[in-house]
Amino acid sequence: MTESARRSNYSADRSVTYGSVGATQAADVLVFPPQGFSSSQSEFRLGSGQERFDAASAALMTWGVPCGSRLEVVKIDQADAEGYAGLLFNEFGAPIAPTSDVLDQLYSSDGTPFLSAGTTIELAGVWTPSKISASYRVIYVVREDRRMGYALGTLDSVPVIGEEYFGVEWREDDSVWAVVRSVTSIAEGRKYAWSAPLIRARQWWLRRHYVRALLPARSV
Repeated sequence: MTESARRSNYSADRSVTYGSVGATQAADVLVFPPQGFSSSQSEFRLGSGQERFDAASAALMTWGVPCGSRLEVVKIDQADAEGYAGLLFNEFGAPIAPTSDVLDQLYSSDGTPFLSAGTTIELAGVWTPSKISASYRVIYVVREDRRMGYALGTLDSVPVIGEEYFGVEWREDDSVWAVVRSVTSIAEGRKYAWSAPLIRARQWWLRRHYVRALLPARSV
């Protein structure tokens, strides 16, 4: 994270700019994305074993993906510990009613707090020109024995709206994988119609870097 990144209190005065909130958690979203949206998933093997899983999870949950992808963290608005708890899902990926339970705050080995649902982040370098920034909200957080992750939803209307999930999985064969799942749509309007191929190419490039961002050599 760059030294210029600023942290402040959580503000709930902005809504996400898409309707299918939590779509990245749906089991069939890759085959049946919401109308007007496209979906994709990228994976990359990070190694094997619990030690690699724990290290990759800690990096993931302390913004290791944007930092490892050479994006600039401009601003972080921390979620209120007693506020938005994020979406909850059952074992089939269907949303369920939220509870009053709030996940305990976890920390990495160097004392950095793990990100939490409701936190917003502003990133520069996602789109061209690189000085343009985009804002996102953590829609939900996944904490399981062999799976960690979170989803970011867009707070800006252009050039792309939707949701991306970033996760780490420790699978039954002992391998550890980074997973990025996207459910997005290019904003409507003439301004973006002609540049749609360039936007999709940029998305592909970003996903390629996202799944590699947690490699040991890049997450230190």
